[in-house]
Amino acid sequence: MSTDLEARAREILRANDRGGYTVPTSSGLYPAQWNWDSCLVALGFAQYDMNRAWQEVETLFSGQWRNGMVPSILFHGDDSTYFPNTAIWQCREQVPSSGITQPAVAATVVRYLAERTPDARERLGALLPKLLASHRWFHAARDPDGSGLVSIIHPWESGMDNSPVWDAALADVPPGPSVAHLRKDTGFAAAAVRPTGPEYDRYINLVVTFRDAGYDPEAVWRTAPLLVADIGFNAILQRANHDLLHLLRQAGDTDCAAEVAGMIDRADAALEARWSEPDGIYTSWNTKRGIPIEKPGIGCLLPLYADPQAASRHPALVERLRRWLGQVKYGVPSFEPGRPEFEPLRYWRGPVWLVVNWMLIDGLRRNGQPDLAQRILADSLELVGTHGFGEYFDPLTGNALGGPEFSWTAAMYLFLNSLKEDV
Repeated sequence: MSTDLEARAREILRANDRGGYTVPTSSGLYPAQWNWDSCLVALGFAQYDMNRAWQEVETLFSGQWRNGMVPSILFHGDDSTYFPNTAIWQCREQVPSSGITQPAVAATVVRYLAERTPDARERLGALLPKLLASHRWFHAARDPDGSGLVSIIHPWESGMDNSPVWDAALADVPPGPSVAHLRKDTGFAAAAVRPTGPEYDRYINLVVTFRDAGYDPEAVWRTAPLLVADIGFNAILQRANHDLLHLLRQAGDTDCAAEVAGMIDRADAALEARWSEPDGIYTSWNTKRGIPIEKPGIGCLLPLYADPQAASRHPALVERLRRWLGQVKYGVPSFEPGRPEFEPLRYWRGPVWLVVNWMLIDGLRRNGQPDLAQRILADSLELVGTHGFGEYFDPLTGNALGGPEFSWTAAMYLFLNSLKEDV
């Protein structure tokens, strides 16, 4: 059965391949190249076609902005089935794109590819300056005060679009006019599993706000109605900082390596300051209001992915994860089960996503927690084996949700299946 599923996963990636980049699904729901989707899809390609894996990341960085930002979306072709498309974003860069970013997984993926490519010098040499420019942009544009934590300006930047973690901060955003008649996503997936109308109205009002500011980082920071130092986003960036530092040291670039080491030191202290001993979890920070966000989304567990000492320093974090897993059939839910905000069917308010499962598997292994890593790995493979390659999954039943035949689920299956003997 594993062989059959691997073959099906490869078929999905072939079907969604647009020649140098992969759309998330052929259903029409997402007809473009998404930033962190693309990087994580490369991990799947790497299991059987290393050249195609590199190409996926290289195509993404072909759309890097001149200031170093890598956008969340690159529109390489017809975008008429997606809203907001290029007509709404109106970004003036060489590749039509969105005006916001997504989690910084690229350096981590590039390190993985480089360590498994016999001669990666040329490709790595071309990407390293771009990766460094991206990380510089994060720390300059999204942490201009040097706090050590970068802030997102839109829930979409987190990759966990409608998590309850953003509810209060999003409520501070004026809703603007209704865009219900313009939405395309509910034509491809049931409204019950997608973000609500009021959430979407605010998402688009944020886009218009940034567009009106010309996407200038200083103006955006000054006028953004939403600024959140998300723990998950920062943990992913911190892991990528470590991987970028490793690549720079391997390349012999001591000056740039020292610069990235400084980023790591500042972020280490800032992340640790977000540990809440009474709650047994890391908490995000509402930068706009200067208050903590104590809602336990899955990002609060991701310091395990960034820091191999997190579990020994904070055993309560591991126990919190165990309690989550004890309340569901399949782990890991994207929000803590049992809380009133938990919705097992609605996007990032409860369902399981294999991409975050991979991060936790990786982090738990490095933190000396092989039993938990094995539980999450087994759940992930069983979800696909029993319920198919959905975009995300109901943690209570396992039912596949969202877009069908999803690229990053196929890629994660291939990648996670390769880890079975190592956990």
